[in-house]
Amino acid sequence: MKIEIIEAFKIFVAKINLKQDLKKIINYSNDLKNKQEGRKHSNYGGFQSNNLNRNDSALIPLIKEIEFQSNIIAKEIFKVGFNLQLDNIWVNINGFKDFNIVHKHNHSKLSGVFYVKTPKKSGNLVFVSDTEIENYITNENFLEYTPYNSSTYGIVPEENVLYLFPSWLKHYVEPNLSKEKRISISFNLM
Repeated sequence: MKIEIIEAFKIFVAKINLKQDLKKIINYSNDLKNKQEGRKHSNYGGFQSNNLNRNDSALIPLIKEIEFQSNIIAKEIFKVGFNLQLDNIWVNINGFKDFNIVHKHNHSKLSGVFYVKTPKKSGNLVFVSDTEIENYITNENFLEYTPYNSSTYGIVPEENVLYLFPSWLKHYVEPNLSKEKRISISFNLM
């Protein structure tokens, strides 16, 4: 007797190594923090900028790369017949013990984060499954974690790496346990 596994639903996170000028983006981010108060959305502590001007010279190369890579993903994974464009983009600067609570990005199609500065122990990016498997099988019953039984999936962020994911995928960022700041740029595409 042969068992066939049918994967009814899949979710993805795309990891793309870039070659951006991180020093330029760090200086831009720090200047931004000194010039504006920022906002509170999913961040607990730390600084989250207001939406940025996509025409800022420090961001143009990154934005072009985000849109280019996002459209490859949209066409290959979602099989859509339209182009995605950047809707909004912002800077996150998290100091010691700052983090982001569980959230998703409503009113967009694809979201992502580009990591600019990631000291060791600066907090993983954690994705959360909507399957609620923990309500049916408790963690201590698993012999090992697989994509079929995990309710969360953590990624250790890397500098100069772009992560793209569906906007409806819930996620959070663990507390920064480093004494150095973690800097990232998050965005949504429509």
